[in-house]
Amino acid sequence: MVIVDDYSRWSWVNFLKSKDDSYDVFSKFCIQVKSERELKILKVRSDHGGELENEPFEIFCEKHGIVHEFSSPRTPQQNGVVERKNRSLQEMARTMIHESNLAKRFWAEAVNTTCYVQNRIYIRPMLNKTTYELFKGRKPNISYFHQFGCTCYILNNKVYLKKFDAKAQKGIFLGYSERSKAYRLYNSKTHCVEESMHVKFDDKEPGCKTPEQDESIAGSDESDDYSEFDQTSELDGTSKAATAPDAPEAVTAPDVPVVEASEEAHDDSQQVI
Repeated sequence: MVIVDDYSRWSWVNFLKSKDDSYDVFSKFCIQVKSERELKILKVRSDHGGELENEPFEIFCEKHGIVHEFSSPRTPQQNGVVERKNRSLQEMARTMIHESNLAKRFWAEAVNTTCYVQNRIYIRPMLNKTTYELFKGRKPNISYFHQFGCTCYILNNKVYLKKFDAKAQKGIFLGYSERSKAYRLYNSKTHCVEESMHVKFDDKEPGCKTPEQDESIAGSDESDDYSEFDQTSELDGTSKAATAPDAPEAVTAPDVPVVEASEEAHDDSQQVI
């Protein structure tokens, strides 16, 4: 179930086992919003789905003074705000899963992370403020964001470690916790999702080279340039020694291309350094 605030565009995502749980989730949501933000829900707009158009739901709305509006049948554009939000959550979550090559069973984590990120980065053009700023009253901090699906290393502080046991366990970054200041991680050793703050991330774009690979490639290029420079300099010296005593006029002709090649190699070696 996706719920969107019409003014700030702040969104909530609730995962249901079945549509019969819609009433319980919505009633708890209303109580939470009233106690957290001290706001009163005036209207609710939805389609004619059976999970929202039923007697318990209508009784709850009448009890709390909530007007329940419906979009026309087969006219989803009348409820375009939440329909567009539902589509953007789905598209962004699909992109994140395929970009990080994760299994599709992590779709719920991807959707939850997508909603978390969109609430902090999207800007309402008319108000020129982010969704977070409109709903929370302050600017968001996104310095702790990391690439979804990147490799991470979780500090192992749960079990007793011997002297030479590894202190960290490899995992996959899945998102952010809503109820605590922690990250949601998939532990590759225990095969379970856990929350922890003691973690190191390896943020690299897909297909990029590691620093060790870059250093090895740079070292090989540098050695090739130096070897070329040594060969041309040796060739230059032997040609001068061979031609200088016999024909002085023939010294300049063969030396010009050799000297140019050595200068180019010398420039390349300086650029690599």
